[in-house]
Amino acid sequence: MAFNLSYPLGNYYSEQPLVLRFAVAPYSLLAPKRTRAAILGTENFGNIFLPLPKEPGYQLSHEFGEGSNPVGPQISFASVMNSGGWDNMDTLFNRLIAKGTFQEEYMFATSTYRRFTNITEATMVSEARKEYNFEYIFVPKNQYESLEVNSIVGSFRKLSYPQVADGLPERSYPQNLWALEVLNGPNYGGGFSENLTADWLGEPLPLVLQSVTVKQNDRSDSIVRYLPSGFSNFTLLALSFIEFETGSMNSNGALRSKSEIANDELS
Repeated sequence: MAFNLSYPLGNYYSEQPLVLRFAVAPYSLLAPKRTRAAILGTENFGNIFLPLPKEPGYQLSHEFGEGSNPVGPQISFASVMNSGGWDNMDTLFNRLIAKGTFQEEYMFATSTYRRFTNITEATMVSEARKEYNFEYIFVPKNQYESLEVNSIVGSFRKLSYPQVADGLPERSYPQNLWALEVLNGPNYGGGFSENLTADWLGEPLPLVLQSVTVKQNDRSDSIVRYLPSGFSNFTLLALSFIEFETGSMNSNGALRSKSEIANDELS
C-alpha cells in the first residue's frame, strides 16, 4: 500500500489553492510500467503532497549539431523539386557547378559576390530533458508537523538512491521513477486536472530525482532553535528533477516519453 505525506497539515493544507503531488514508483524495463499513468497509478508506492511553489518553472534545451542539407544543392528528389522539377534540371546543374565556379571567379573579376559557403543545417541530436527545481521552507507549527517534515525530507533523500538487490552481492536495482501532478486544493474543487499540470509545468515526463539539498535552522537567527520532538524549527529543502528519457509530440499535440510512445503502439 502506498504511503502518503503532506505539508502543511489540517486546515492549512485545505487552504492551499494548488497542490503539487510527487509520485514515486520502482524502475522497470517494461514500457507500460515506466509511463506517467503507471507511476501515478498501478505502480505507485508513495506520494508526497506539497503546496505548488511560488515560482514554478522548468528548463529545456534541445541538443543540435550540423548535418547535411537534404534540399540542395545536391542530387536528391528534394533538390530537384526546389529547382523547378524534372523539366528544369539545368537549374539544378547550375546550382551544383556554382560551388566550383566560386573557386575560380575571384581570379578573373575585380568585384564579386559571396556565395553560401555553409549549406549545412541544424540537425537535432537529442530531444531535451526538462529540468525542474523546487524549493520549500518548512516551519512546523507543532510536533505533528515536525514529524511530518522529517518524514518528507527523509523520503526524498532515501528514495533518490537505488535499492540493494537482496541475495545478489554488490548489486542494486536502478533508481526510482517519479511523476509530477498539479492538483486543485481540497477547498478549491480538489482532484486532478490535466490542464493544470501542463499549464504550470509543461507536461513533465517521467523523472528521476537528481539532487536533494537540505539546510536546517534559519541562518539569520543567531540562536539554534529546536522543537520538543528534537527536530529543527526551520528546514529548507531544494529538489532537482530531470526527465528520465526524452520524448516527442504525438499527432494529438501531446508530449509523450519514448516508453509511453512504445506503450501507445502496443495498445
